[in-house]
Amino acid sequence: MSTFFSIQSLSTHPSEPNPCSPADDQPSWALSDDSSHGSSANSGEESILSVIDGDEQELVLLDKSCLELTGEEESLHGLRTAPLMTRAAFCKVQARTENTQYGVLGVVTAIQPKTDFKLSDNNRLYLNINTPFSAIVCGVQGSGKSHTVSVMLENMLIPDYRAIGVLQNPLCGLVLHFGEGGPTSKPCEAAFVGMSDLPLLTPRIKVYVSRSSLKTMRDVYSSFGERVVVEPLLLGEGELDAQSFLSMMAVSSSEAAPLYVQTILSILRDLGESFTYRRFKVELDSRTFNPMQMSGLKQRMALLESFMDKDHARQPQAASRFSSGQLTIIDLSDPFVDPAAACGLFEIMLRLFVRADVGTGKVLVVDEAHKYISAQKGSSGLVKSLLSLTRQQRHLGMRVIVSTQEPTVVHPIVLDLCNVAILHRFSSPTWWTHLEKHVSADFSDTDAFDKVVKLKTGEAIVLAPSGLGVVRDGADDGTVNGNTGLREFGRRYLLMKTRRRVTADGGASVMAMQD
Repeated sequence: MSTFFSIQSLSTHPSEPNPCSPADDQPSWALSDDSSHGSSANSGEESILSVIDGDEQELVLLDKSCLELTGEEESLHGLRTAPLMTRAAFCKVQARTENTQYGVLGVVTAIQPKTDFKLSDNNRLYLNINTPFSAIVCGVQGSGKSHTVSVMLENMLIPDYRAIGVLQNPLCGLVLHFGEGGPTSKPCEAAFVGMSDLPLLTPRIKVYVSRSSLKTMRDVYSSFGERVVVEPLLLGEGELDAQSFLSMMAVSSSEAAPLYVQTILSILRDLGESFTYRRFKVELDSRTFNPMQMSGLKQRMALLESFMDKDHARQPQAASRFSSGQLTIIDLSDPFVDPAAACGLFEIMLRLFVRADVGTGKVLVVDEAHKYISAQKGSSGLVKSLLSLTRQQRHLGMRVIVSTQEPTVVHPIVLDLCNVAILHRFSSPTWWTHLEKHVSADFSDTDAFDKVVKLKTGEAIVLAPSGLGVVRDGADDGTVNGNTGLREFGRRYLLMKTRRRVTADGGASVMAMQD
């Protein structure tokens, strides 16, 4: 009965009969007696008209024209949401679009397997800056992987430079970087996006490092001059919630956790939303631990406190860390920070990055992921955060780029969720088998792996099922009346040559004899 009344409440005719009732095949006046036949007949006719009118209203939401995009609407929708598109596809609907931002990624040299897609002598490949996407970029050293990532960052952060595309509203970027610490450390290659001899506006670069290696890391980045600002990574107490504390303690679940960790979880549950670090410390001091438990607890607490800003504990730092047109690099190259600790800090910074209100889109780069993301327990929290972020990227306005030499370290579900894969040269059959299981491209009847092995520096195989191209006149894959139309790449893959950079190249190989 409640269902019946809820359906009736949606109708513009509250007195009309339920069109789903068993007596729907006969008018209501047929059930009336003879004494009221005249008035009942009139009301019956009105009821029939009401039912017909109600049917028409119901069909509005089921009309195919409301559910399907056709013609121009389909083209515009595809252009707005496609992560990649050829120049021909962009030009086809360019006159009917507004607020378009794109960057030149490279040039398409072939589309495989056998295809009806049109290729011209200057078939540029565009990266759609407006739409959120997730991409995996892999390849061995010297294959052009870091170069491609830097080109993507240039497209998203350098405005008003026509040679690389159209960008009016630069994004806000975050790079997670971890390497070997000490005096032999190398700067994160993404920092070179802030250096150029050309007349263009490069993004502001801020690098946050471990306080224990501040002097060393400032020396590492000293060659950049004032273009790169290096500061210690310090978290205010107001930025630390219970989840951040669990990330630093490398606690991903309560299952099989040490006893002292169970005690910590109990304290956090009791504090709930009223958690502060000071209150947590008070509660922790009131508990009793044996010497072995105390040793592990002190070690983790010391690590957490080494990244806390005790002088400005109540002042949030998000406004200065993240802003439009700025690239923030979290560089935890430090001999005293292991991969598990780095993952905990990365997870905290990723959460702060998502929460930050920057008034523009965002891009996250997981740089050299193979150095800190692996099967070890310490990376599981970060992997879960990446999975959640990739699933919600459209709602968060986030672009996610995972860069790695070894694709097997990337969680299989992350690979499944990525809508762009850029494969530079590698020769491992194991890597190829791993990727082949998680991408949609049709490699069954081609020598695609042989092509990957033989790729030259800067060349790549690109997989983008929702990317857009233009088919030839008369193509039989859905073209209407022989007219050239937009089509998604689907299971096809592209051979691409990445464009040259407009900023400094920090990844050039060191040769015994320079040219």
